[in-house]
Amino acid sequence: MTVADTGVLIWLARYNKLGLLVKLSGTIDISPGVFEEAVTDGKLNGHPDAEVIETAVDNKEIVVRNTGVSEKIDRMEEVFNCKLGRGEGEAITLALKTDSFLLINDEEASTIAEFLGVRTKGVLFILLKSVKDGLLDKGESLAIFQQMLEDGFWLAPDTAVEFEKMLLLM
Repeated sequence: MTVADTGVLIWLARYNKLGLLVKLSGTIDISPGVFEEAVTDGKLNGHPDAEVIETAVDNKEIVVRNTGVSEKIDRMEEVFNCKLGRGEGEAITLALKTDSFLLINDEEASTIAEFLGVRTKGVLFILLKSVKDGLLDKGESLAIFQQMLEDGFWLAPDTAVEFEKMLLLM
């Protein structure tokens, strides 16, 4: 089973590539907080990707599963001196409770999840895996990545270089 956080859904939906998640992982589970951030707030702010995500929920490709935020998350926020958003905390909790893989872009949230034993990857993993599995060609994956950067996707310069190297070696 795979759990997704808000950012991964939004970035893929923005470029009409949300279907890659379903093809790679089957049904995707999200928490109510992730739904609120991605769909409810997204629609209020006029983001077209919110409609794409809502359609995937309506089609049962994405399933909203109720969960709270584990006390473990609260303790980890104290240890790492950070505050996660509701969606991040619930996504980690859902992944913990269901022993699932977690798709999440936020570095602090990913660190906490991994510290708690949850396996994590981000949207760049989806782009690479999609090329490996023949769902995207290298050029399309690179074009999406470059558009993400132009649209404000932030990552360390070394990570961007590493992504492009990995893509070219495939």
